[in-house]
Amino acid sequence: MYIGLERKKMRQYRVAIVEDDSNYSDFLKDCLNRYGLDKEISFTIRSFTKGESFLDNYRQIYDIVFLDVDLGKGFLNGMETAEKLRLLDSMVLLIFVTNMPQYAPDGYNVNALDYCLKPINYSNLSVKLDKAVKVLLQRKGTPVKIKDKKGTRIVPSNDIMYIEVMGHNLIFHTVDETIESYGGLSEKEADLSSYDFARCSASILVNLTFVKGLYGDEIAIGNERIRIGRSKKKNFLDQLNTFLGG
Repeated sequence: MYIGLERKKMRQYRVAIVEDDSNYSDFLKDCLNRYGLDKEISFTIRSFTKGESFLDNYRQIYDIVFLDVDLGKGFLNGMETAEKLRLLDSMVLLIFVTNMPQYAPDGYNVNALDYCLKPINYSNLSVKLDKAVKVLLQRKGTPVKIKDKKGTRIVPSNDIMYIEVMGHNLIFHTVDETIESYGGLSEKEADLSSYDFARCSASILVNLTFVKGLYGDEIAIGNERIRIGRSKKKNFLDQLNTFLGG
């Protein structure tokens, strides 16, 4: 029987580095890999040189973003990039990288976790990473067992955008893939109700973290629009409203 547990023994986080200086970008990668070895954490890292390329077709897949404040003349600067990012993703942890400490207070306006002052050193950066990892560990999430044709997969609930019934199957739409399974949606709803999942229709269970917009009788999740069922609408909107803080 196949059980996808081996990779889950090591915590895994996705990191974006938005930095136009390749030397600093490479140094941050080296520091992250060093920290990962020290703490038994796996980082998947992607680098961008401009805010525009980072935001283009943005998906809510990152846990941490390192963002340079100064990204070159004629392009979005770090603060402008952060403001646009927050319209797309309110949850990702944001750490500014800058040689201009006077900009640090502006980070509160975009809910930045912290900032690193250039020149960066590993000791200082590791403190920032300790803080970020602590926040990530405190966020809600639970392992979800998904039975497929090979056996049983274990997927973090934080990675599941929504679950839908299709025929006699359950389809799990995650940030990385679509997994076909079987079982009852009501059972999954009971298991995940404490982790910000809500039923928007008879056939779809949504992770409220991934809801990007509400458009009449539809919600936006990623690049998709999902219809809210009439019988579920009031209860779903109440749950969404509570999740959003009123």
